[in-house]
Amino acid sequence: MSKTISPNRSELLKVKTKVAMARRGHNLLKKKRDGLIMDFFALLENAKDLRSEMIDSARKAGDSLRKTRILSYDLELKMHAKTTKGRNLVDFQQKNIMGLSVPKIKSEFKQRTLIERNRTIYGSFSLDNSIQKYEELVHSIIIVAEVETAMIRLLQEIEKTKRRVNGLEYNIIPSMKKAQDFISLSLQEQERDNVIRLKKIKKKLEGK
Repeated sequence: MSKTISPNRSELLKVKTKVAMARRGHNLLKKKRDGLIMDFFALLENAKDLRSEMIDSARKAGDSLRKTRILSYDLELKMHAKTTKGRNLVDFQQKNIMGLSVPKIKSEFKQRTLIERNRTIYGSFSLDNSIQKYEELVHSIIIVAEVETAMIRLLQEIEKTKRRVNGLEYNIIPSMKKAQDFISLSLQEQERDNVIRLKKIKKKLEGK
């Protein structure tokens, strides 16, 4: 260490400043990490409920479609499948969580045309119900995708922040503190040597 650090007061001041900055950064990163963890667990609780709702929507949509297939012709179902294709509008945006950008997905279904509505009215109310159930299912899937993607991004950021916190706590700050202690001890030794030297000079002068 003595080969890389000049033991003088200017260097000591620089090292002390770096240690203080590193400690402030460490505290801020710890707060960020703790905040991200709290947000993650809040999302996790929400995700559990949303996934349960999605599974329930899938079950209801499946039940409705099975009833519709009993009451309707396969040709009618294929015709409506074609006319409803591409009716879901998805808009990808961004939102901020603790300085982290995560996706925000907005979903909206186009209103069915008069022809589509008439086909359903004159065809089967069961078919209309199936269409509605599957629209609800798609909406649930999109919401779950948004929340779970946000959770993945939060986990990645938590791990990255934890590595930075640990790097400062167990490597950078101890290394800087060691350098600070080395310089302080070197300066103390220099001061003692100077005092001894001055005493010797004083004795020589008094002897003369």
